[in-house]
Amino acid sequence: MNEIFLYCVLFILIILAFRTWKTERDIKKLLESVQARRRSLVKTTGNFWQSKSLEDLFKFTNQLIDKYNAGYSKTSELSNQIESTLQVVQDAIFVLNAENVIEYANKAAEQIFNAGRVIESHRLESVVHSSSLLEFLADYKDADNTIMQTIKVEYSGEIKWFEVSISRIPRNKSSLGDAFLLFLHEITRLKQAELMQRDFIANISHELRTPVTIIKGFSETLTEDYDILSEQEKKRFLTKIYKNTRRLHVLVEDLLKLSTLEIQQDLMEYKMQSIEKLFREVVENYSKRIDKKRQSIYVDCEPSIKPFIFDNLRINQVLDNLLENAFRYAPDFTSLRISACLNDDKSFVECTVSDNGPGIPKKSLPNLFDRFYVVDKGRSIEKGGTGLGLSIIKQIVLRHGGQVKAESSLGKGTSIIFTLPYRQFLTN
Repeated sequence: MNEIFLYCVLFILIILAFRTWKTERDIKKLLESVQARRRSLVKTTGNFWQSKSLEDLFKFTNQLIDKYNAGYSKTSELSNQIESTLQVVQDAIFVLNAENVIEYANKAAEQIFNAGRVIESHRLESVVHSSSLLEFLADYKDADNTIMQTIKVEYSGEIKWFEVSISRIPRNKSSLGDAFLLFLHEITRLKQAELMQRDFIANISHELRTPVTIIKGFSETLTEDYDILSEQEKKRFLTKIYKNTRRLHVLVEDLLKLSTLEIQQDLMEYKMQSIEKLFREVVENYSKRIDKKRQSIYVDCEPSIKPFIFDNLRINQVLDNLLENAFRYAPDFTSLRISACLNDDKSFVECTVSDNGPGIPKKSLPNLFDRFYVVDKGRSIEKGGTGLGLSIIKQIVLRHGGQVKAESSLGKGTSIIFTLPYRQFLTN
């Protein structure tokens, strides 16, 4: 009897030990599943070796893991969508920590500031060289709202302008500190246009002030002292008034031409026509002004150039301005040539107006097509120039889709070269 009792106790102890071992093993597997964020594969239904509580624990844990995985999947998908969106944005986007270390940078930021190379983990100041940006960050990191400011950045020897905004990104882990979202929108072209507009207004004010002041002064003197002035003085005063009135008229006309070209872009009239025919018509108008004993005007057009599409009136205007400049600033030329040839791939017609006059200083060539720029201010006023003629030429050529440049050597003459697309059919 005692032996049977002992066997029963031993059997119960073995069952309890096995069940304990089984429970520990199942709990260990459950822990591994939780750590791996996957459902437990342990069989829980109808298992004699598991308690009801342990079975419920497995079921509840699997439900939590399912919910976590579903939420993680949605979060991951949203994160990928945000990442894809940021990567195609053309503006530079940075995520910084409190020490200005870059934790994230989109492709635009890498392209603009590091030639497409990775810049994560770098300090911002080693990538974006701008003292004003660092001051901006220092001043506004503690701000509660998004702050915007215009800053200047120097990169590869160029000055670029950006509209910068910064906002705080709170983080759950206090040990990491808050992050900061930095957004840089480039406005270099807008800033350049603003500076050009400011310079244009300053230049035009100066150009208008001089003739207006002269007209005002001589007309006041003529009005107030008319009776005591001699006829010779009256005539001289009236000549001054007429000369400066004419200068004002030319200036206003040139400004209107520029305005028309820049604003009313639909006024170009493209037609299929011969460039050589236009050359000869223009030369015929100027041939009467040359001294035929010592001066000549030539037309040299490559025979392979067939009629192509351009605005006859506008290109006529370009040629008129260039020939007028030659007669005005190089009156002693002996040879004036208008030529045209096809470029290497036959996509453009290269037109050249050249003279063998006194030439232009090399330092003046880069600014030659700027508004109001003149090589010799005193000489330009004396000759009636406004400094807008070459700017008008540039606008006309650019509107055609071409380019314009100047080549010159002192004492050897000047060549103005402009290109026109060699198109044989109209496009909408």
